[in-house]
Amino acid sequence: MTAVERVMAAFTGEESDRPPFTLTLSLYGARLTGVPLYRHYTDAALYADGQARVADLVAPDIIFAPFALAREAEAFGAELAYHPDGPPTVRTHPFRTPRDAASLSLPSVDASPGLAYLRESIRRLGDHFGGRVPLAGVLTAPADLPGMLMGLEGWLETLLFEPDLADAILAVTAEHFVALAGELAAAGASCIAIPLMLANPRLVTPAVISRSIVPPLGRAFARSPLPIILHHGGNPAIPFLPVVKDLPNVAGFVIGPSDSFGEARAIVGEGRLLLGNLNGPVLNRLTPGQARKRTEDILGTRRGDRHFILASSSADLPLDTPPEVLLAIRNAVVGEGGGP
Repeated sequence: MTAVERVMAAFTGEESDRPPFTLTLSLYGARLTGVPLYRHYTDAALYADGQARVADLVAPDIIFAPFALAREAEAFGAELAYHPDGPPTVRTHPFRTPRDAASLSLPSVDASPGLAYLRESIRRLGDHFGGRVPLAGVLTAPADLPGMLMGLEGWLETLLFEPDLADAILAVTAEHFVALAGELAAAGASCIAIPLMLANPRLVTPAVISRSIVPPLGRAFARSPLPIILHHGGNPAIPFLPVVKDLPNVAGFVIGPSDSFGEARAIVGEGRLLLGNLNGPVLNRLTPGQARKRTEDILGTRRGDRHFILASSSADLPLDTPPEVLLAIRNAVVGEGGGP
């Protein structure tokens, strides 16, 4: 089977030659090309070259567009910081107070270098892989983007005490999400992966989630041209799965390294896609044997689950992860069915 056929089988529940697998290697491509991360996260051609080398090394069944959410915030006026060992982050928020965000307006993709980079990365990946491997675009959730624009504390205060202002801000970020999802779809993305933070009852009260977060997410997701994969966002997924499992166009969920697949399956049902739950950021500290054992343990728990993709959870795999660790994971998966 091809990667596309294998992943589609996981979506539909059809039998496949082996479980599909993917790792969040958006950052790791820079290790394989040797380019500085500033260039990796600003030059779409270099990014795509890195992912081509990722495919040559380990051949994951899904290739990711840049995990560079700060480049979306940049389009709204944020100043970014670039780092030698990770993706860019927001250095300066464009809005000093929540009230400043009342002037929020929709950025143009063509006029925003960061947004154009995200779109162009997908296009170049599509040119290289030619439809042989599914491409996952990565976007910020409309409910989380305001936190990158005014700071998390200011956004939480807005959600709690100024719901009308929060609604106005969310209307713009939802339009931005729909527009950018459309651009990525036209460029060749197969799905959209979204780390979701503020729909988690551990961070926000259930009343605010039900009143101010879930409804705008539902309206935005309903207009997505692509299926959506919701990522646990670094928090345990089990608390937020009941909140988001019925959102429109959501095809699957990435659970965290401490989450139970059994619990997650009981919440989302038998027919939904579950991905996880290798702990990506600690793989650099494992031996190849340990990585293979952890992979085999997960595969063992999901034997017979046709709506399952082995995937790394949490953030990008670190740059110093030995290639032998990645190959050990792949070999464990391929050993399940012997497929390419």
